[in-house]
Amino acid sequence: MLFTPYELENGISGSRHHLPCPMPATGAAQRRRRRPPKKFFYKPKPPPEPHPFLLHLKSLPSPVAAAAALLSAPRHLHDHPFAACVLYRVARARLFRLVPPLLAALRSLRVPLQPTAFAALIDHLGAASRPDAAALVFRAVPAFSSHTNTTFHALLHSLVCNDRVDAARAMLPEAPSLGVRTNAVSYNIILKGICHRNGFSGAREVLEEMLARGVRPTVVTFNTLVGSACREGELAAAERLVDEMARRGVAPNVVTYALLMQGLCDEGLYDEAKKLMFDMEYRDCKPEAANYGVLMNACALHGDAGGVRGLIADMRRRKLRPDDASYNVLIRCLCDAGRVDEAHRALLEMQLKDGAEPSAATYRALLDGCCEARDFDLGLRVFNAMLASGHWPLARTFRSLARGLGEDGKAEEACFVLEQMALRGLRLDAQGWQSLAACVCSSGAREMELIDDLVSSS
Repeated sequence: MLFTPYELENGISGSRHHLPCPMPATGAAQRRRRRPPKKFFYKPKPPPEPHPFLLHLKSLPSPVAAAAALLSAPRHLHDHPFAACVLYRVARARLFRLVPPLLAALRSLRVPLQPTAFAALIDHLGAASRPDAAALVFRAVPAFSSHTNTTFHALLHSLVCNDRVDAARAMLPEAPSLGVRTNAVSYNIILKGICHRNGFSGAREVLEEMLARGVRPTVVTFNTLVGSACREGELAAAERLVDEMARRGVAPNVVTYALLMQGLCDEGLYDEAKKLMFDMEYRDCKPEAANYGVLMNACALHGDAGGVRGLIADMRRRKLRPDDASYNVLIRCLCDAGRVDEAHRALLEMQLKDGAEPSAATYRALLDGCCEARDFDLGLRVFNAMLASGHWPLARTFRSLARGLGEDGKAEEACFVLEQMALRGLRLDAQGWQSLAACVCSSGAREMELIDDLVSSS
């Protein structure tokens, strides 16, 4: 029989079963043994503090001062984050004449600018209707880094948005020489421009070219085509495209069905559009607010406020939360019918029942409706709620409300509206001053003092 070193050392012989049994664990030891392991709570690291020089560049009063500070900075500060900050400031200020000399200076300093900075510049130039300048910036990229899909797609988008579709399409064969591989995004940008210029027939040619080059179309590709076909009333072609999506393994999404529903509503086929929305679930696509919005707009177009209310109630039944866009449709529909009290109740329902926060567009729609219905008491209440939410009406609504309150003999309330106009640099028109003057002439001295203060301040 073999013995352990402990047994030999202590002179213990015989079977191990003759060893003394360990003492049972105490209650405290058992509790420690049964205690579950502590849960590990992930605590994210706080974001790193921005570089002091970056904060300095952002704090300078003008982009020109920021550019001068960058160019005169020590060599170790000539890096991408600081140069990109200056370029963004120059682009946002629309100082595009500074871009070429600034890029030349950065190139001489060997600043390692990354493609994202060039893509942002190209986007700003395209939005400012300067596609030629955007192309020049694109050509300057190789002096700093290699081209990527980001810069290539930014240039395509800039050209297409400025009606240079042919120039954008001619860029596709150049992509391999630039080190860029075209993909579905490249063709989707071209497709958008072709749909806008040539319609559905021209867009179909781009799809065929896309397939011939081995580029697999995406749901965005088909949605662009479906939308173009529906806008031209080609509903049969749009339905064939949806069938083609299934054959090519591309699943239609909420936008696909919303475009089809819009096409049906435009043709006066509201019932078919509603049926399509309820058939979506059988096609593994759950309806969302965008689909309900199409039907709501169709109801509002025919003055059917009850239909809009029914769709909002159906959204709640399906556990979809109606947003401010849904209520905007209902409020506009009620205001167009002169039912501003119901529209105001819809605004309260929106806040209390669905917890949605009214946007500036919601308040403006209701306030415009109150002014058109000449219910200026309710309009003033909506106006106060609007100001409390941090929104304010358009200039024409300001003038209409002030003029209406003056015509109703409410000089003090009209002066309050005028004060709010003055704070925002707006002025009352001649008709409004005439109404207000007639009201003040029949009022007390307080209103006259308010008018004097407002006239002197303006």
